[in-house]
Amino acid sequence: MSNPTKPNSPSNSRQASASNPSQSNSPSGTQGSADSFTNRRSARAPSKPNEKQGLYKSLVLHALVAMVLLISVSFSPDPLPNLPSNAPTIEATFIDAQAIADKKRVEAQAQAQARAEEAEKQRQAAAAAEQKRQQALANKRAREKREAEAAEVKRQKELERLAAQKEKERKAREAKAKEDALKKQKEAAEKAEMERIMQEQLAQERAAQQQRRQKQVLTEVERYTALIQQTIKRNLYSDDSFDGKVCRLNIRLATTGFVTSIRVLDGNDALCRAAESAVRRADKLPVSDAPDVYEQLKDINLKVEL
Repeated sequence: MSNPTKPNSPSNSRQASASNPSQSNSPSGTQGSADSFTNRRSARAPSKPNEKQGLYKSLVLHALVAMVLLISVSFSPDPLPNLPSNAPTIEATFIDAQAIADKKRVEAQAQAQARAEEAEKQRQAAAAAEQKRQQALANKRAREKREAEAAEVKRQKELERLAAQKEKERKAREAKAKEDALKKQKEAAEKAEMERIMQEQLAQERAAQQQRRQKQVLTEVERYTALIQQTIKRNLYSDDSFDGKVCRLNIRLATTGFVTSIRVLDGNDALCRAAESAVRRADKLPVSDAPDVYEQLKDINLKVEL
């Protein structure tokens, strides 16, 4: 009796093929199953070394199963009686578990790839955000620099404007001061000229007044001198011997006309004695109340002649 679990039994091959939908009962179907595993393997993202080793083992196992099925179909003797249903179920269960494990690994790798891609996206997004932030910061700094430079240019222009304005005001003050100084100098010169002219006119007027007064004084002195001589002659005792004789006297008078002293200068002795006696008898001689006239009369030299 043949072994119900013999792998090269045609019925077993057909049952295993029927119980496992992923496998075909023909050599081409078996080869397609192996190729599909190979394609899924090649489509997977790179994994760790132990995952690669497990995948390789799975591929080798599937290849061996396909070869066994191919040989059993091509060279098997007459069909064997149906085997118990539990034998192909074991093999199908083993193949399904391997497929599920492979699927889980693929899903895990896909999830890992998705997480890696998501992490990469997040990294790229963070890098882009950082680059954007850095660019914004650079733009802000550039803008602040431009604004600072513009403010500095504006400040310098304002300083230059203020300096120019101050210089203009200084020159205006200097010009005004110079103009005022010239004006004051001109006014002072004009005032000095007017003062000089006025002083000259006053001097001329004073000189004219003095001349006029001098003439008046001389006239008054002459008049009072004549009055004094007349007073002396009235008090003089005349004598025929005095005819043609002359006597010169110096008489000093007080402001009241009182004779303070008499002195004979020269002349006829007899006439001089008589003239001196005549002055003393008069006691007072006529004088002017004007001070300048009195100055000329207070110490006077008289000539007495008959």
